[in-house]
Amino acid sequence: MFNLFHLFRKSGLLDGAAPEKDIFKKKYQYFQSLLAGNNMALELITDIEGICYGEKPFTLEYILDRTELLLKVVYDIAEDLNALSDGRYPELFDAVERIGISLLQELVRKKEIEPTAPTMSMESLSLENASETGGKAASLGEVKNRVHLPTPRGFAVTAYACYQFLRQNRIFQRAGRFLRGLNIDDTEKLLELSEQARKLVLEAPLPPEVEAALRLEADKLAREYGPGVRLAMRSSALSEDSESSFAGQHSSVLNVRPEDIVTAYKEVVASVFNPRAVYYRRSKGYPCDHVVMSALCLTMVDAAASGVMYTRDPNDTRKNVILINAVWGLGIGAVDGSSATDYYEVEKKTLHPTAMRVADKQTRVVRGGESGLTTETVPADIRNERCLTDEHIATLAGYGLRLERHYGRPLDIEWALDGEGRLIILQARPLNLDLLCEDETCPDEHATPSEEVPGFPVLLRGGCTAARGKAAGPAFVVTSDHTLVNVPEGSILIAPQTSPRYVSLLGRVRAIVTDVGSVTGHMASVAREFGIPTLVGTGSGTTTIPHGAEITVDATSRLVYGGRVEQILERKKPVNPMKGSPTYKTARSALKKIAILNLVDAEREDFSPENCRTLHDVIRFSHELSMREMFRINENLSVDKSFALRVKAPLPMRIYAVDLGGGFAPNCSQECTLADIVSVPFRALLQGMTHPNVRWVGAVGVDIKGFMNIVAESAMAGPAQDERMGGPNYAAVSKEYLNFNSRLGYHFATVDTYCGLNVNDNYITFSFKGGAADIGRRSRRAMLIAAILKRIGLRTRLKGDMVKGTIAKYVSPVMEEKLDLIGRLLGSVRLLDMVLADDGQIEWYVEEFFKGNYSFERG
Repeated sequence: MFNLFHLFRKSGLLDGAAPEKDIFKKKYQYFQSLLAGNNMALELITDIEGICYGEKPFTLEYILDRTELLLKVVYDIAEDLNALSDGRYPELFDAVERIGISLLQELVRKKEIEPTAPTMSMESLSLENASETGGKAASLGEVKNRVHLPTPRGFAVTAYACYQFLRQNRIFQRAGRFLRGLNIDDTEKLLELSEQARKLVLEAPLPPEVEAALRLEADKLAREYGPGVRLAMRSSALSEDSESSFAGQHSSVLNVRPEDIVTAYKEVVASVFNPRAVYYRRSKGYPCDHVVMSALCLTMVDAAASGVMYTRDPNDTRKNVILINAVWGLGIGAVDGSSATDYYEVEKKTLHPTAMRVADKQTRVVRGGESGLTTETVPADIRNERCLTDEHIATLAGYGLRLERHYGRPLDIEWALDGEGRLIILQARPLNLDLLCEDETCPDEHATPSEEVPGFPVLLRGGCTAARGKAAGPAFVVTSDHTLVNVPEGSILIAPQTSPRYVSLLGRVRAIVTDVGSVTGHMASVAREFGIPTLVGTGSGTTTIPHGAEITVDATSRLVYGGRVEQILERKKPVNPMKGSPTYKTARSALKKIAILNLVDAEREDFSPENCRTLHDVIRFSHELSMREMFRINENLSVDKSFALRVKAPLPMRIYAVDLGGGFAPNCSQECTLADIVSVPFRALLQGMTHPNVRWVGAVGVDIKGFMNIVAESAMAGPAQDERMGGPNYAAVSKEYLNFNSRLGYHFATVDTYCGLNVNDNYITFSFKGGAADIGRRSRRAMLIAAILKRIGLRTRLKGDMVKGTIAKYVSPVMEEKLDLIGRLLGSVRLLDMVLADDGQIEWYVEEFFKGNYSFERG
């Protein structure tokens, strides 16, 4: 993936023929490049962190794109550091490669599909087969073969059969070309592109072995049940009924003739690209290849009544009850919430109903003629009759208890009552509950609504709480599906009925209110997963709530107010609906190899390329070492370098400067004055060094007639004033950068600093060592300098007569102020090693310095 010798292509420093001035400039260019890369890398890490920890859904492809770009930037940083240091850190490339390979392997890991036969009989299924047949098929096999409750006959079409089908026709690759950049909140585009993807599946041929297996199983059922048998082809995707329910997102094809089994199967597979399924999958963080479609083919139950049963109340888990909804005919209306349903609340201990509401069931869905379904009017004599007798209710609730005990958790169960009065289980899956009630105010589903907020008109009372919570916004009253693309951001959806089709709007709406629907429907399940307050079964929401009006929905108390009721609106932090999904887990795991910083202390022995365990470690190591390399940039300069400018300043020292770019006015040739200096940090340092109160000639801190004056003056003896500070002092400068090396008598000082527009680049590194006095006095002066640097804000290290200080990430004007003070410090402490006789003097000198008494005169 990475090529270590790429360094030699980039770095011109290994070419010994390069002029020395060009070497200096190249070093600085690499340093600038490294700083730019450092900032870009940190921005990319922040972006990835923001995506992973944020509230919005994301795709693994986006994380992969960001990570690949980050790896390139980090590799360039490692290259810049090695170019800057003449290849001193080649191990850094190994670290980037090691971390990068591990990251990419994790992010591009494909979901493994174990080879199996194309089909498996119901008699062979249990929960252990979930990875082969999906949760729905495996769970129904568990109900049949281990709990021994009645289920339809049938078989599963395995995930491997679908995998072969999709791979043979390159469906995901072809669909991925136009779905990759899809904004799922763009409903119109979502509908358009999803239909394109569905057509890819519907028009593709099945592998011959898969088609043959399907027809063989269908023929078996036709021989067993006769030519009039009809089948139900239901989705059982690998990710269904897991941490995320996928409730209602994929299609079922009912009342299928055995000879139409292939077409029905392709319809189910194509439903992977239903608009609501694409939206749900992206929102919950499931890559396409994690939703490989297994299918469950069952004999159709000619249902007299059907419905849904919850073994726990999702809105009040403290209640020891079972909830049952029922409709006449097939259970489609109960499952998708589009029909008025009977409601039964059953006490678990006695299996007796404790609450009951019989709906006016005007229509029912039944099997069509040869195939398909039809909706017909319910006969008048049973429209307002109960679908279930007390005996049916007790039996069904008993089945629910047995299943809950077997699974060890609350369940969402679909059931049917056939024409002979037998109850049959069609599906059992985990019930993804809403948050548990934290206090005694958690509402009873059918209790009287809580006290109304005075001063606001109540537009609607009652209904059922499908998902608790409160929200405000403009009402959008849906009159047909054609208006869905126009539902605005932040609105309250008011609809005639609940429908899985509305899932694609969940990122745009704040709450949902429906005339018809139940808490056990698919829409209610998904609303709870997404945390969207939902009030269903209100009966008249679309007629009593004005379109466009500002309203407040209190789904918990089953009230809709006119206006914005600020005092009841909740300020809870939104939860990313992806939490717990494969994409979420993979991204968070990858983030540990990207963003965690292990190399915190640059002074520890383990601060090395070999100990870089994350990309942030590589960035941190490179940034720290780049500053050290720049700190040494002047080590090889000597006085006769013709490319250095002489800086004329009112200071008793010779200063030569190498312009790395933009440090001086363009007209400078051999000499320049302070007025010609453009470099921001160099100008700030010299401003402090030339401060009028700083005395560079003569003794400081003692009586000028005293003995120490004689010592000090002898130490500074020389032929000319500007030669008294020893040899030449060198600076490498640009507009934002300064490296200043000075020899002041018997001690040495270095200032390395960057002051630019990007606060993350800005730093000051200062070093001071040596002196003419004994080691005790020199050490006290180092202690004094360290104390002053700390007051200025630098983090210091002290060892004998050497002191080092660093500060970083302040805006340029602040850095300039600190450089000004450091310039004053250089002039005021130059001879204090001759003065400091004991540690007790240090505090006085520190205080006097910050009073502006840089010559330390007393009284």
